[in-house]
Amino acid sequence: MSSLVNNREEARPVSTNTYFLGIVKQVLSGDTIMVRDRPINGPPPERTIILSNISCGRVARKPSTGVPTGTSEDPFAWEAREFVRTLLIGKEVCYSIETEQPSGRKYGCVYVGKNISGENVALSLVEQGLAEVRKLNPTVAAKNKVYQQLVTAQEQAKSLGKGRWSPNPPVTREILWSVENIRSFFESYKNRPLKAVVENVRDGCSVQVFILPESLNERPNTFVYLTVTMSGIKCPSIRYEDGKIVPDAWGLDALFFTESRLLQRDVTILLESVFNQTFVGSILHPNGNIAELLLRHGLAHCIDWNLNLVSVPGAAEAYKIAERFAKEKRLRVFENYQPTQTAEVHSDSLPTVVPGKIFSGVICEVGNGDNVSIKCSDGVHKFFLSSIRAPRPQSNNKEDDSSAQRGRIRPLYDIPYVFEAREVLRQFIGKQVTAHVDYIQPKTPNTVDERVCATVRADDVNLALALVSKGLASVVRYRNTNDSRSVFYGELLAAEENAQSKGLGMYSKQDAPIHRVADLTGNVAKSRQFLSFLQRAERLDGVVEFVFSASRFRIYIPRETCVITLLLGGIQCPRRGRIGPDGVALPDMPFSNEAYMFVKELCMQRNVEIKVEAMDRVGNFVGYLYMDIPNLSSNEPDINKSSGKKKKKKSTETNVKQKTNLSVLLISQGFGTVHRAPTTERSPHYHDMLKAEEDAKINRCGLWSSDQFVKEWEAEVQNNSDPTVSSGAEDGSLVPLAGLSEYLDDLSELQIDEDGDLKTVINDENIKQLSWKPVQITGISRPSGSQGLRFFAQHLSDACTLVKISQMLNSQSFPSFPSEYCPKKGSLCIACFSLDNCWYRARVIRSSPKSVTVQFIDFGNEEVIDAAEYSSRLSPLPPGSLMQLPPQVKEYRLAFVQLPPDTSDRMFAERAFCDLVENKELRLAVVYESVPCGNESLKPVPAVTLVLPVADHKTSGSSVCPNDIDISESLLSNGLVCVEPIQPQLLKRLPRNLLHKYLDAQALAKKERKNIWRYGDFRTDVEQL
Repeated sequence: MSSLVNNREEARPVSTNTYFLGIVKQVLSGDTIMVRDRPINGPPPERTIILSNISCGRVARKPSTGVPTGTSEDPFAWEAREFVRTLLIGKEVCYSIETEQPSGRKYGCVYVGKNISGENVALSLVEQGLAEVRKLNPTVAAKNKVYQQLVTAQEQAKSLGKGRWSPNPPVTREILWSVENIRSFFESYKNRPLKAVVENVRDGCSVQVFILPESLNERPNTFVYLTVTMSGIKCPSIRYEDGKIVPDAWGLDALFFTESRLLQRDVTILLESVFNQTFVGSILHPNGNIAELLLRHGLAHCIDWNLNLVSVPGAAEAYKIAERFAKEKRLRVFENYQPTQTAEVHSDSLPTVVPGKIFSGVICEVGNGDNVSIKCSDGVHKFFLSSIRAPRPQSNNKEDDSSAQRGRIRPLYDIPYVFEAREVLRQFIGKQVTAHVDYIQPKTPNTVDERVCATVRADDVNLALALVSKGLASVVRYRNTNDSRSVFYGELLAAEENAQSKGLGMYSKQDAPIHRVADLTGNVAKSRQFLSFLQRAERLDGVVEFVFSASRFRIYIPRETCVITLLLGGIQCPRRGRIGPDGVALPDMPFSNEAYMFVKELCMQRNVEIKVEAMDRVGNFVGYLYMDIPNLSSNEPDINKSSGKKKKKKSTETNVKQKTNLSVLLISQGFGTVHRAPTTERSPHYHDMLKAEEDAKINRCGLWSSDQFVKEWEAEVQNNSDPTVSSGAEDGSLVPLAGLSEYLDDLSELQIDEDGDLKTVINDENIKQLSWKPVQITGISRPSGSQGLRFFAQHLSDACTLVKISQMLNSQSFPSFPSEYCPKKGSLCIACFSLDNCWYRARVIRSSPKSVTVQFIDFGNEEVIDAAEYSSRLSPLPPGSLMQLPPQVKEYRLAFVQLPPDTSDRMFAERAFCDLVENKELRLAVVYESVPCGNESLKPVPAVTLVLPVADHKTSGSSVCPNDIDISESLLSNGLVCVEPIQPQLLKRLPRNLLHKYLDAQALAKKERKNIWRYGDFRTDVEQL
């Protein structure tokens, strides 16, 4: 601030005082005024003047960090401030500085106008009774003429009872510094003109105001303090770091522009929205719209997604025109503006997915509330709905949940409103839509890859808008106004506000809906509890949640509030490629992918009906699935027709749409064959399936187009004795139908010519004689679902190879765990065994972020290695001979033997087996291969007989003695195991000389009620289950 000598205009000097000119920027209180110079190349300097010789009291101040309760207001302090504000704000004044205290406070006189002939502000305050004259030393007071005028004016005010001298009690303001329910306040005053005074300017487009009582429905004399951001525009921001102002380019200029025109001016506020607990609206001044002026001077830019909020008629278009003017002139924030070359580009010419590209197709799958998959002409594309976020878990979830519990979370059912959001999107499956790519979201730590975000529309329905308007999704708030977003962002915000005001969905005051859905997949006990309910129902409505293969589905059943795995009954479908138990990739069978894609497009997330017939041993349900099939071509067989006399009647019912049996449909398309089994033959759909199969053969559809498949199928049907064929199976390793294998106590029950068959078995040279090999048992194998007694064995003929492998692994040092090495399930590695600290070859069979479980492929045992021990106990398998050598241990099971169902009995039997074979050399011979034990669903392993040579009669490895101990016979005679259930057709192909001996041993243990027979024959209960 400079004196008049150095300023632009001179004031007439009075006495020895120096006078200054300035413009009143702000009135802090009745006796404190902030004055600034005229701006030159930027915001000007400022000076605060306190009026000499008077006091007006303190104006209330809002709560702050240092003063959490704020400061109270003195009587008549607000009236004094308003008097001075109305008199001086924005006007030029002449002022003097009479004294300056060491603290920096400056005291002086302020006159309205360019010289001291103008109105004395202090004198006017005293005359109105709004200020009190300070008492001075009588000697000093007598010499000060201005002071004498103040004293005289105060006496007159007292005599007239003005202001603070009034006999009436003073009334101070009631101030609401913060609004508790911002949403309710907004709804009460939305788009209503509110008279206000601007108290502070935070940046070029954000101000803090006092809403005056005459505009409010509150109590009389109540002022409301609000922060309001201008709608439709954005100015350069101003940040505060360590108490210092850090503005963006042109930020201070925008601040000064708004301050010089709005600070402490009377304005009209139109509240138009709420954003991050801040009100958004238009600020109107008698001289014009400040937002338009900021744009025209290049101190702000338009926000396209926010322009829709502007409620002033014609203002949004005026904003765009003003911004265009500033861009053309390259003013301030647009100084480096370069117009973009906008050329219309057809989407077909774009080789990749880029913003602006438009896709058309049919929705084939929807995600959990925020994404859809669209089948387009060039394939299936996944799109996330722009600028919205699906419902999230509640913040009060317990953080101390174990990782296992967190691993079982099912977002669709466990997170409130995700299921409802998915159901809204599911209504659009199969409908034609267009997707306009808005932006591509880069990969983040929480996402697997980058996300293509688009606005998806089905006819006139915006999917994102449909979710937000129902309160089933929230709108993303962007920190940076330049961030890409939906072109309908403004409409999304408006829809969200409407949903909040109506209390819809996530914004409802009621408790969120809870979906207690029982997941029966893989849970045998729970599945058994639900089986009777599912079987009694004629047909159950369901939703296909997932398609595993052409004949395997995950179904959600609303009526029973459960999720099941359903295997299609009566059909065999080709197997898809997968990783086998030994880590070897199994290839796709012919037409497996075609069948899978055909079924997925028809069924995925569609409403269906199911009929449950049975349950397998691992908790999967077997039955039939019915659904509506759209647009079947005329050359396809009429799969809705049934055989018999009802054909003519059904042909006349053209208006009745019947649901199609998916098993029949797949067979008619050549994507499966009829499973010929007693349960299938009893099915009411058996004849329909046979007819569909015959039609597919004639038309050479799918599998029937392969001559090799036809030959294999004809041979299999003719033999009709493959024990591994199963209902709903993709290959022989899946689940057989219940009831195919039966327990027996005597071979005469099967009506087999034992003498002839046994003689054939013993004397026929074509039957392979048992080949005995010396082995050593290394451990028990307990895969889930196993019914047989499985174990690992090393052939003693491979002992040299085992020693060689051990020497190669432990005679050299291996590099520590590489940081880039990631132990994946199925990968080969070397691991250090904890009991002897030696290295062995291993395969990763389970992997988690905290540990891996490895199986030592030369011994069969398993061990868990924590992530903290990776560097010392885990390393990649080095290339070379170690990689090429096959595993030196093999998995077998005892032939004709089954473990008891009771867990404790199983453990006792396994312990007895270990006591018989541990650290002993035994003889092993394979009896038969590729036959599962009983009705188990696991991949079968070779079934063997195992004998322990008698110490006094050691024989060579290729033969055994009659006195040798048969391990299976020993376990059976002690009532520790039982003879497995066997299919009659299978038994014709197997050697039965061992079975005679085993049945006799079992009969003896059963008669003496040993161990598992102590309560009688338990097998009847097992068969019923």
